[in-house]
Amino acid sequence: MYNYDLKKNKLKQIIGNWHKGIFKKPSKGFFGVCFDDNKKQIITVSREKLTKSDLYDKSTDLIIHFYNPMSQLKLDEKIIYNIYDVHQIFYFNKKIYLTDTGKNRIQIYNCVTKEIESFINIGNDRKNLNHVNAIFVDKNKILIGLNNGNKENFRNAQIIKINTNITYDLNFSIDACVKGKIIELNDIYHTHDLEHINNDFFVSASEDGNLVSLNKLASVKSLPKWARGISKSNNHIYVGKSGLASRKLRHSRYYDGMISVLDKETFNLIKELNIPKIGQLNDILYYEG
Repeated sequence: MYNYDLKKNKLKQIIGNWHKGIFKKPSKGFFGVCFDDNKKQIITVSREKLTKSDLYDKSTDLIIHFYNPMSQLKLDEKIIYNIYDVHQIFYFNKKIYLTDTGKNRIQIYNCVTKEIESFINIGNDRKNLNHVNAIFVDKNKILIGLNNGNKENFRNAQIIKINTNITYDLNFSIDACVKGKIIELNDIYHTHDLEHINNDFFVSASEDGNLVSLNKLASVKSLPKWARGISKSNNHIYVGKSGLASRKLRHSRYYDGMISVLDKETFNLIKELNIPKIGQLNDILYYEG
């Protein structure tokens, strides 16, 4: 994981897991970043393969990393076994919502008990059917992004909306398909990310490079292809871009990434921040300390 200092225009690695793990070539392997406003700490996760147990067939694990941006120190880490290909994560009310993409569900980690306490399942099948890879939570609702871009189920992307104030007790597992409402993103494919901006939500249609408004159900900005990772400041929107590469090499350092800086109101491109040798840029977070 890197810190890009916008004032000094400098890039610095702050957390690394540089080893040969689930990918054939060395990989940073970080997927998902969020912020705990109470403890003022950044939370990120790295994909790992820490066990060969038969119980976790076709699965990976992860490490949750807790980092203090002010002290520039990693505070803690927590291993979670049997979570398959995590993507976006989200912190809300002392809980971390982890996309368990390969098993079509959300795992909910309780930061107080330091355990997985419940699940949000997408249907009955625990396989990569919808490629669930985006999550947003507040006191009124949960939004879950369904990419639907795999060979088993290729169709337009969807968002599941669950009204948490009337239908959901956070201490129990549920089926989102029963509790939630499906929002169709017609003719929008390969989506990632859910970011709340200006009373709207935005997702990235990664393969086409489009920034999509949930209110309009349409693209509001065309960007370089393989857009992934959305964040915001008071005046700007930041959208990440990965290097275009084969699946075998895209997690390696052979390809550069980029962050597009947009005006928050007009979506006009202000500048592009080049991130050399980052390979696949999976998520970004704006933080102003």
